[in-house]
Amino acid sequence: MNHYEVLGVSNTASQADIRKSFRYLALKYHPDKNKNSEESKRKFMQIVEAYETLSDDQARKNYDVATTNSNNNNNYQRDYYRSYVYNHNTTRQWTPSADFDTVYSYEEIKKKYRQSRVQGGIWDISESASTGMWKATMILFGGLAAIVAFIMLLR
Repeated sequence: MNHYEVLGVSNTASQADIRKSFRYLALKYHPDKNKNSEESKRKFMQIVEAYETLSDDQARKNYDVATTNSNNNNNYQRDYYRSYVYNHNTTRQWTPSADFDTVYSYEEIKKKYRQSRVQGGIWDISESASTGMWKATMILFGGLAAIVAFIMLLR
């Protein structure tokens, strides 16, 4: 299957679009969220494989060249996956990285590939933001208490 189709993006998609689509689909089809169903595992592995190829500029360029050279010939897999190891059924075997469970855990995807890079503000509910808001609130109340004490002393 075409990696662009797996991620639901066009072949002219920016890295930001690829990343956004990956995050959405990875969270939607993650096995931890879908009771470890075989279908979600299979779909998730396709999404990860597509993302790993398209997020690396050189791998994406190689993939685009291979798929373009055999555009109307359904043999692009033969050209592109030439470096993969084939089993007796001549289907390619994609092997996830050794730290796959760490890098692609549900929580890690939520943290690492979050939609917005804006941190802080009223809508940020992370622990660091909560700590920062708590400190800011304490400083504000301390300042108000100092003003009230000063006014009381003047009377």
